[in-house]
Amino acid sequence: MICGLIREPVKFAAYLEGLRRLARPELRVVFSTWSGELAQYPEIAERLAAIGADIVEQDQPDLKLPGHMLHQTMTLELGLSRLDDDVFVLKTRPDICGIMDVHEFLDIVPAMADVGRLGQPFGHRVHVVGMFGALPLYINDIIFAGMAGDLRRMCWLPFIHGVKYPRLAPEQWLWATALQAAANPVLDVYLSVNPGLIFDDPARNAALRSVLQTAPLFARAVAVTAILVRDSLAYFHPDPGCDGIVAECAEHTLDALLWDRMPIAGLDHHPTAMTNTFLSAGLMASVHDGVYRPSPFGDRVQQAMARYGEPGGREALQRDRPMIATEGAALAAGLRDRVDISVGRGPSPWTLAETGAGYAASLETEINHLRRIVEQLQSRL
Repeated sequence: MICGLIREPVKFAAYLEGLRRLARPELRVVFSTWSGELAQYPEIAERLAAIGADIVEQDQPDLKLPGHMLHQTMTLELGLSRLDDDVFVLKTRPDICGIMDVHEFLDIVPAMADVGRLGQPFGHRVHVVGMFGALPLYINDIIFAGMAGDLRRMCWLPFIHGVKYPRLAPEQWLWATALQAAANPVLDVYLSVNPGLIFDDPARNAALRSVLQTAPLFARAVAVTAILVRDSLAYFHPDPGCDGIVAECAEHTLDALLWDRMPIAGLDHHPTAMTNTFLSAGLMASVHDGVYRPSPFGDRVQQAMARYGEPGGREALQRDRPMIATEGAALAAGLRDRVDISVGRGPSPWTLAETGAGYAASLETEINHLRRIVEQLQSRL
């Protein structure tokens, strides 16, 4: 499934040529895009027709959410609407993916998600490329694979996230929806004081790291995210050196694994945000299983893992609600005083494309039309 804009036609054409040469009859291609997008690229249209692609189009929405989240989910939902729940789907972008990603996708065998921990939002594990270790639920949103019935859960964006959770990254919005973060007290409170990423500011990044390392709520959020990831997600790319990666992780603290630049396979350091992306199942296994050198922060994560990751974890979460709320207030104070990040429900993050007098006039026209319908119905009654 290819969603959205064509973006880079040369790469798009090369991707489609790779699909043609692959010639796998069980592989179906769906392109979900905006009305008029494909008409700009007749060569791409011909290549899609040659491989028998299913092309679905719709108008772009006027409502704009951060990161074009509504646009992303609308194209995903329209493509999924053509598929039965038990179809296994690779959601891709040809300007980023290559044909080797398709080869790996064809080798994936979906595995059922575990039962009985914090929740089971998916029937099967959804395969992802990676995630920021120090940003709960900041999971790669561009390339993922799963059963169509499971992926539909990502399309129901709760709009309250936009005002309840400040600085919510598009990736967090997508996966907070799918993994039911609002029903989880730890994630619900943490996302309400979510600091987000800080770019090109080493001093503030150092202050943020210090605040998070000492915040009990952040340790709980890391633990809860690790449990959900381990139960519900799988890493898309093969990880043959998983044991070796875990052994390397055992030499470092969890603090270092989340933030420090280190030569560990699958640990991708973001130079301006000064935090690490986990591209390896071995890295998440290390966090989940507590395979790292002791530190006060790592010890708190392990304690939260033991409390919420065992049978009865859901009940423990509910019992901890008052304490979690108190910890959220403390974290908010630390972010405000030491990192200059204010927390609170701010103005709406979305805007309407059409504003001003013209929009007001169109609303008045619609209202008058509705009034006439109501008057007609009243007269019939």
